[in-house]
Amino acid sequence: MSYPIKTLSQLPLILKGFRKEKRLTQAAMGEKLGITQQSYAAFEANPAVATLDRLFVVLRLLGVEISLDQAIRASGTGIEPPDSHSDVGGSMSRTGGHDVTTGKKTPAATAGRLVAPTRKKESW
Repeated sequence: MSYPIKTLSQLPLILKGFRKEKRLTQAAMGEKLGITQQSYAAFEANPAVATLDRLFVVLRLLGVEISLDQAIRASGTGIEPPDSHSDVGGSMSRTGGHDVTTGKKTPAATAGRLVAPTRKKESW
C-alpha cells in the first residue's frame, strides 16, 4: 500500500503505525537499534530532525521502502518555486541578521544556523 507524505509532520504517525503493525514497542525498536526506549521515542516523535541514514535504518527494520513520485503541477514542470514564507526563523545572513518572527537582531555567531540542544548523544 502507498502512503504519500506531503509534510514532515506526517512522519511520526506513519512511523508509529508501521511499528504497531509489526507489533513492536518503542523499547523493542530501541533494543534492535542498540539505543534506549527514550531515544527511540524521541526519534519517533520528531523524525524530521534525524539524519536520512537513521531514518533509513528504522524503515529497513520496519520492512518499509521509500518511493518517490514526481507530482505533476498545472505548469507541467512538476516543480514549484520556493515559498517566500518557508524560511523558518526569518531571513538571516552570516554576519548577523534580523529574525522577522521576533523582531530581534540575531548575533553573528548564530545567524543562519541552528544550534542543537546540548545533551548526551547515542551513537546508532
